[in-house]
Amino acid sequence: MIDLHRLSVWRAVVASGSVSGAAANLGFTPATISQHIIALQKQVGIPLYERSGRGIEPTAVGERLAHESTEIFESARRLEAIIDDLHADPVPTLSIGSFASAARAWLPGVVSDLTKEFPGVQWAIDIHTPGAPAGYRTRDIELDEEVPTQEARALTGYRRRVLGTDDFGVALSLEHPLADHEEIRASQLQEESWIDHDMFDRTTAQIVRDACYAAGFEPRYVARSDDHNVALAMVGAGIGIAMMPRLAKGELPHHVKIVPVVDPVPLRRVTMHVQDVSAHLDYVQRAIHLIEERAGVEPQG
Repeated sequence: MIDLHRLSVWRAVVASGSVSGAAANLGFTPATISQHIIALQKQVGIPLYERSGRGIEPTAVGERLAHESTEIFESARRLEAIIDDLHADPVPTLSIGSFASAARAWLPGVVSDLTKEFPGVQWAIDIHTPGAPAGYRTRDIELDEEVPTQEARALTGYRRRVLGTDDFGVALSLEHPLADHEEIRASQLQEESWIDHDMFDRTTAQIVRDACYAAGFEPRYVARSDDHNVALAMVGAGIGIAMMPRLAKGELPHHVKIVPVVDPVPLRRVTMHVQDVSAHLDYVQRAIHLIEERAGVEPQG
């Protein structure tokens, strides 16, 4: 059986982009990190990385292993939570899973309001990977994102509601020649250097790629990350441009702006799934209504 501790170390290396970054994040020495990933590579039997200068570069297999193992670690965290619950007195708990940008934009206000109205309810907020497999989910409410041109994602034991669409814009440095435009055609971005903030090719990456293909080109990426804040910082430094959804922009760096993209307009579909067995609870119903209000849709029920 694969060593999960070594696998978690490898995931930290991929996420941070370097052995030294993983060492700093985990509180280990770089030598310890190197020992773990060497041992993991031997156990897997497939090259997970290649030497690149003084560092390493994950192979496609290495990146896939890091991405595909997300479900394993989320399952382990849920199992630990179940064990904790078995040791504690039963307390009403509202669990919400969400992709990061919806969590940032909506959940702080939702949780703040609900805490005042239901002070005896505990909270379990889980910021998860968009588009992750549905089988492992056990939370009361799931906020998810979908590619509009693909089949709707169904979760067994959940009722689904579309909260709307989230349009994409292009993040530009204020010094970029297109920064003064009110809107930009996707085809105008063909010769640009691009910054990817969805390096594991999930929902956002698919939508961006489809928009570029529709405009007749493939984006030329010069930097890849799994964090849109990193991408925005690179945009501000003039390294390239990044296309991202409106919900993700938050507070922009002062030297960055986002301009709407047209021809085509990239969109993602935002959905809410409510677990059938929890839907009748008063605090779950209130959470649903508050989320709907923040999404700008008419509350149901």
